[in-house]
Amino acid sequence: MTLEISSNRKKEIKEYVCSTLDKYGTPTLPVKIGSIIRTISYIKLITYSSQIRKYGISYKELILDAETKDSYAVREGATGRYCIYYNDIDKNIVSSNRVRWNLAHELGHVILNHHEMAGLEKLYRVGLDDETYQYLEDEADYFAQLILVPHSPLLGFNIKSSNHIKLLCKISGPASRKRYYEFSEWKRCRDVNDKFDRRIFQYYFDFIFKRKCQNCNAGLIQRYGRYCPICGKKNKLQWGDGDKMKYPLLETYENGKIKECPICHNEETNTEGGFCHICGTYIINECPDENCPNSNPLPSNARFCPICGQRSRFYANHILKAWNYNPNDGFMNIPDGIDDEFQRFDMELPFN
Repeated sequence: MTLEISSNRKKEIKEYVCSTLDKYGTPTLPVKIGSIIRTISYIKLITYSSQIRKYGISYKELILDAETKDSYAVREGATGRYCIYYNDIDKNIVSSNRVRWNLAHELGHVILNHHEMAGLEKLYRVGLDDETYQYLEDEADYFAQLILVPHSPLLGFNIKSSNHIKLLCKISGPASRKRYYEFSEWKRCRDVNDKFDRRIFQYYFDFIFKRKCQNCNAGLIQRYGRYCPICGKKNKLQWGDGDKMKYPLLETYENGKIKECPICHNEETNTEGGFCHICGTYIINECPDENCPNSNPLPSNARFCPICGQRSRFYANHILKAWNYNPNDGFMNIPDGIDDEFQRFDMELPFN
């Protein structure tokens, strides 16, 4: 009889996955599993090839001693530290990305305290009864599955096949086929209020919705809308990294109000209402179109609404300059401060 992982234990493992990612991870796919392990101070990664060189033994002798072609973890009882040994020689393991699953699996054994639970420095099959050994293996695989192939972030990538998961998550072909079946079943029955799914989705949010504008090269985090909020072009956004430094955000509070009025430089802006109480400037960047479904504040560097394409309040009120503004354009240079004065009183230059 095979022991099943209980629903309560699955919740515990999900919490371990979240805490591991929060402490040591970077929200990106494929998950940088090797970097995660190297970041954990009490775990050391050791390759099979280094052991062969160190002890002057053959690959066959190493496999016989290790009792596995894949990987294994050893706990040093006196220090509580761990060593994860993994196969970096076998081309079938390395080239197929099976090595990534092996590392995640061994990390699962460590994070879930399996060595301590079993009272063993190494989880030998001969050191445990078959039922217990298989249960610990299933738990480690469940940990690996959750950390390498997180379901809720995959929703943002329109997954259509196991090959898509294979490429995005960098796992082997057989693993990707199994994971695709599980993802399809999860999507069919998913609970939109599941705490783990929501937490993982938020963890990967910036990665899922990072966008690059092909027109102005802006780097954005944008979930909805087909317009670039920087240059206003439609259908020019693609997934990827753009230039985030070129169009800097103005510092804001959580309610969207900028922390310093750009006109009078008043720093007491987080007061009642949406206007600066010194000069009357509107200090929340919004879409001015009342019929636009986007009622939330826009990013403080948005020149346009990403939903309807209308000019933002900050752009319309000259708080933001055009994305391609060049201060050296024109036939005369206006001294610093003078153009601000004209903008402040809504005046125009005395020539056309």
